[in-house]
Amino acid sequence: MKKVLVMGVNGTFGRHTAKALMGKGFEVRAFMRDPQKVPSELSSLEVIQGDVLDVESIKRACLGIDVIVYGINPANYDWDNKAIPYLDHVITVAEENEIAVVFPGNVYVFNPKDGSNFDEHAIQNPTTSKGRIRKVMEEHLQVAATRGLRVIILRMGNFIAPDSKSSWLPLLIKANKDGYSLECPSNSRSVRVNWAYVPDAARVVAQLISKFEVLPNFNVFHFEGFNISSDDLASSIRKISGKEVNTKAFPWWFFRLGSPFSKLFKGLVEMRYLWDQEVSMKDTKLCALLDDDDFMFTDLDKALVESRLVR
Repeated sequence: MKKVLVMGVNGTFGRHTAKALMGKGFEVRAFMRDPQKVPSELSSLEVIQGDVLDVESIKRACLGIDVIVYGINPANYDWDNKAIPYLDHVITVAEENEIAVVFPGNVYVFNPKDGSNFDEHAIQNPTTSKGRIRKVMEEHLQVAATRGLRVIILRMGNFIAPDSKSSWLPLLIKANKDGYSLECPSNSRSVRVNWAYVPDAARVVAQLISKFEVLPNFNVFHFEGFNISSDDLASSIRKISGKEVNTKAFPWWFFRLGSPFSKLFKGLVEMRYLWDQEVSMKDTKLCALLDDDDFMFTDLDKALVESRLVR
C-alpha cells in the first residue's frame, strides 16, 4: 500500500483527502508548520513539522513517501509571491525522490468567452492574475512530467464541505426565524456554477492514487460535481427544510470597498465573473476510468445536510 504525504491538512481539500486515504487503508503522513494545529479527527496522523519554503524539511517529510497530495494555499492569500515558489520546491523534492504528485486544480484557467463547457483538453486562457498563476503551476507540473514526474491534476469547482473555511456557502445560506435567506452572487439566479462536495472528491483522489501505475505520467481529470444555479440551491433548501427561502443579491459593494485593504477581498472581487458566466467542467474522462462502485456521488440535498448548512 502506498505511503502518502498530505500537505495542507488543515485546509478543506487536504483534511478530507487525508480522511479518505486513511479510510482506504493508505499510510498517511502530514506536513505542517505547527503540528499542534492538526485537525482533531486526524490526531492519529504522523506529523512532520516544516515549512514549504524549507526544502530540507520537505525532504525529511518525504522519506519513504510514494505520493504527495499538494493542498497548500499561500498564507495571507499571497498568491502573487508565494504560490509558484511553494509548488516548485515540492516539485524539486518529488523529482529527486521519484514521488508522484496530486494537485487540486480549478476553473480559473478557463475563459467563459471560449464557451461554457470545458473538458480536460480545453485551452487554458485565464483572464485574471490568479488564473494565470494557476496556469503556470499546472505548466510546471506538466514540464516536470516530461522529465519523469508522475502527476494527477483534479480540477474542481467551488467547495461544499463540513466545517469548510474556504467555502462560499456558509456566507450565502443563513437560517432565520422565518426560514432561510440565500444570497445570490450572480446577476441572474439561473446561472449555473460547478460545486464539488469535497468528501466525494477526496474519495476520487484515493481511487486515482490506487491507479497511478496504469496512468501516463501527466494526467488531468475534471470533477464535475454539481452544476447548479441559485434557483437550484433555493429549491433544495426548501425541500430539505420545508421552509421558505428568501433570495437576495450578494453585497459585492462591501467587498469592493474592502479590496484595497484585503488581498482576500481583492481576490474574491477579481473572480466575480465566474458567477455571471457559466464555466462548466465535464468529467467524461474520469467516469470512463473509474468503476461504477468507485464513483459514488452524494446528492445535493444530503451534501447540504452533512455540511450542516440546512436542517
